[in-house]
Amino acid sequence: MTLLLHCITSAVIAAVIVWAIMRVRTSTVMIRLEAETRDEIAYWQDETSRARVQAAQIAREAAIRADAWKAGRDDVIAIMPLIASTPDVSASMHPADEEAETS
Repeated sequence: MTLLLHCITSAVIAAVIVWAIMRVRTSTVMIRLEAETRDEIAYWQDETSRARVQAAQIAREAAIRADAWKAGRDDVIAIMPLIASTPDVSASMHPADEEAETS
């Protein structure tokens, strides 16, 4: 009977020791995982901030480019009557052509 009681007591003590070791080990792993998670969240928040800044810069550049293209288009439209009213330059003779005709 004493041997049985001794075995049961030893098993309970071993179970408590294993439980305590596993609890400490689990706590350590959880602390490490929480730190890694916080670091990863901070990293992605920084990446998000950088992406937002870059997107805002691209949007500004696109707006500037669109305004410049519109201004250029308006300039071309404004000078079209001047281009249309000029005489046809291709119809005039080139100096080399004039020499060929005089010969």
